[in-house]
Amino acid sequence: MTENTANTAQNPIDATTAGAGATAAGAGATATSTPVPTQAASTGDATAPSSTGETLIPGELVREVTEENFEAIMELSMQVPVVLDMWAPWCGPCRQLGPILEEAVAEAGGRIVLGKVNVDESPAIGQAFRVQGIPAVFLLLGGRPAPLFTGAVPATAVKQAFDVVLAEAQKQGITGRVSGQEADSAAGTAQTAGAAGAEAKPTELQQAQAKAAAGDFDAALADLEHYLKANPTEAPQVEPLISQVRLQARSAQQGAESVAGVEHGNAAALTDVPAQLAAADAQMNASDAAGALSRLLAVVSQTAGEDREAARERLVEYFQILGDDPIVAPMRQKLMTLLY
Repeated sequence: MTENTANTAQNPIDATTAGAGATAAGAGATATSTPVPTQAASTGDATAPSSTGETLIPGELVREVTEENFEAIMELSMQVPVVLDMWAPWCGPCRQLGPILEEAVAEAGGRIVLGKVNVDESPAIGQAFRVQGIPAVFLLLGGRPAPLFTGAVPATAVKQAFDVVLAEAQKQGITGRVSGQEADSAAGTAQTAGAAGAEAKPTELQQAQAKAAAGDFDAALADLEHYLKANPTEAPQVEPLISQVRLQARSAQQGAESVAGVEHGNAAALTDVPAQLAAADAQMNASDAAGALSRLLAVVSQTAGEDREAARERLVEYFQILGDDPIVAPMRQKLMTLLY
């Protein structure tokens, strides 16, 4: 998609360009200004305090977002986090990711709204966010946009990203909740699950994810590694978070160069391990897990010593990020065959 430079907006917004390919970039990401043509629109929502003091917002958890109602969606993000799903009907990965996002939003119990942006019907929004490929998922929080991830990532990665969103929203005092038949039903389910899962998401981990969301990757990694050292039995939960933050940090450092990373890796020899690792990161960010894993398996087969170990370690990181994705088991088996 090409950049829209026409400044015709009545209410311009800052669309994020940095880290659009990062798998779970935070709400504190740097933004550059690109206007979106919008017209003032009302969602028809009237807020009211609940008995617990939280702001209740009537309406649906999943909403269609267009150029005409975008301003109202921005206003909504002042009260509750809005996750934007940039998609199109012809996009196969979009159809895979959509139900995962909807399930995760339902599990959040009204604390996150999902906005569906059909980039074919609302191209100005996609242009303003400088979307280069879909699906692409962004966050609107407090009227500010930030990238979350691109590609059809697995449910585990979506839930991790949403944990970051909720932690950052809590930090900013944006704690409204959508209240409606659908949302209230989801909230009841989420509260039941949350009571059982509160211990599984300690405050220390939430704080580390909030630091990663703000772009302080070194501090987030230090906190996670310290927590893991003190709680080694929680490695299955903490190690994927560490791998995720490491990928975020590398992606933020590579910036726009990651877009050309795959082409550079394709042109380089398999023994050029830095080029292959960068290319694999770019593929992971583009939701091409199969391509990233296959690339690194090829590197393992053609290298030895420290080069081979670097590729193996990166593969293990990807396995942790992908979690229960069906691709992991056969790729692990291929790695074992190459190593032993």
